[in-house]
Amino acid sequence: MKLNHAVAILMALLLSACSVRLGQFTAASTHNVRGLDYSTEQGTLTKTEGETCLHTVIIFPVGKHDDRIQRAMDNAISNGRSSGIDGDLLVNVRIEMNRWYIPLIYGRDCMRVEGDLIHLNR
Repeated sequence: MKLNHAVAILMALLLSACSVRLGQFTAASTHNVRGLDYSTEQGTLTKTEGETCLHTVIIFPVGKHDDRIQRAMDNAISNGRSSGIDGDLLVNVRIEMNRWYIPLIYGRDCMRVEGDLIHLNR
């Protein structure tokens, strides 16, 4: 009987799941977008990056779970602007997830966005 309870508890733990929204974007595409008119002169095209991380202490995640890709992208745009680039759009974007964990001690799970911050010609 105790074995049945242990198996039931183990199955309940293994079958648990969750979902998290990773971001919301004004526009996104995996293909080249026709009609984008931007200049690569005068520093309007530059590589920038942003990151947002979630820390795990023992087994408990600490930090904001929602909109992680969006926050990393916002950080990339802010970092580009703070370095003097007049940009309003990221192109050629790459999104990476970096995760490491020392069991029952500490872990870190980061979303990193890098791309070219551009200014659209009007």
